[in-house]
Amino acid sequence: MRFLLCIGGVEPSAETIRFGGRIARAFEADISILYVQPRVPQAVRQEIRMASEKLSEWAIELPSVKVLRAACGILAEEGILRSPAAAEQIRPEVLKPGVRGAYELLLAGNEGRNVRLRIREGDIVSEVNKEIESSENDLVIFGASRRRALLHKLVQFIESSVLIVKDPKDTVYEFLLCTDSSPAARKAELFTAKLARFLDYRVLVLSVAKFRSREHVAMEGAERAARFFARAGLAHTVAVKTGNVVDEIVRLAREDTVVVMGASRQSEIRKFLFGSKSTQVIERVPCPVLIVK
Repeated sequence: MRFLLCIGGVEPSAETIRFGGRIARAFEADISILYVQPRVPQAVRQEIRMASEKLSEWAIELPSVKVLRAACGILAEEGILRSPAAAEQIRPEVLKPGVRGAYELLLAGNEGRNVRLRIREGDIVSEVNKEIESSENDLVIFGASRRRALLHKLVQFIESSVLIVKDPKDTVYEFLLCTDSSPAARKAELFTAKLARFLDYRVLVLSVAKFRSREHVAMEGAERAARFFARAGLAHTVAVKTGNVVDEIVRLAREDTVVVMGASRQSEIRKFLFGSKSTQVIERVPCPVLIVK
């Protein structure tokens, strides 16, 4: 599998890098670390290039290189990189032009995995989607941005499953899987089963009926999902509730929970005007949220 871990700085991203790195290690997955910096206006690009060269002469690190070096150090601490000294390799001159405008450095990871460090320039959603198209990533991992508009864009427009790492903890998690028997929910069940098997996490299956007259439908969906996890040999429990699905998720989510949801079926216009359930959940729960697409 291939995971893409997007970072925006050293301090705010440190725990996101650790959390994402541990998941990648459990899967023995290839991992790419991506830093997207704002696009430099063409009119000042030459001046910026000259300033960067001068900074290199003065041994002053560029912000993007500093961030990648710090990320590399964290991956080494987590046992993902083969060489603990790999961070020392990261200098501006070793980052080579890569796929579709990225600058990259390929490092050797433990257990045969590849670790790619990449820098891109431009709009974060567009640049992440270029990475997905070129590398076919199975999961994109972000920290929980405090900017609601950016969070909304990441959830709705990234063309891959998205894990928002909110308030990560060094603990054994439980997956809170929200199912309604829709095709999107069934994809979420399959993805959860993969994660639960590799990470050895329990699964709580939640099915919510909006009205009491629909409780039997929610129960049928929960029982079908439970049979699937039982056949897979995965530890699981079931909860069937009546009410608003976002409110019920928030009631059950704890700090040691990873909420798993299928992608919203609302139209893009409706999601833009009123927000999606996924975005509402991310804003209200105290834990990571995985949106399966």
